[in-house]
Amino acid sequence: MSVTKFIGRALLASIFIKNGLDHLQNPEPVVRAARGAEVPQPELAVKVNSGVMLGAGALLALGVAPRLASTALATSLIPTTVVGHPFWDKSGKERVQQQTQFLKNLALFGALMYVSS
Repeated sequence: MSVTKFIGRALLASIFIKNGLDHLQNPEPVVRAARGAEVPQPELAVKVNSGVMLGAGALLALGVAPRLASTALATSLIPTTVVGHPFWDKSGKERVQQQTQFLKNLALFGALMYVSS
């Protein structure tokens, strides 16, 4: 494995590891958003999604099963993006901020697709 690939995977994984840990330690804001989006069993959904982000993020960072890890992260990113950044329901500055986060997640999704190919 080249040094640049290792660094690239570690940097890409870092946001998932951090968010997975944050959401496991302080799940309530994410659970509220999941409830608002009518996600069934929002507490469990947040725990599972956070666990996937943390576990698959660690695997990706270490270069262990990077295709599987990046596929798992990309899959978990879909509900995270739709529930967490519904810019279409917002207006003004909040809409702009949510749209920026939504597009950032799309860029992460694209990077994960690249890693998984």
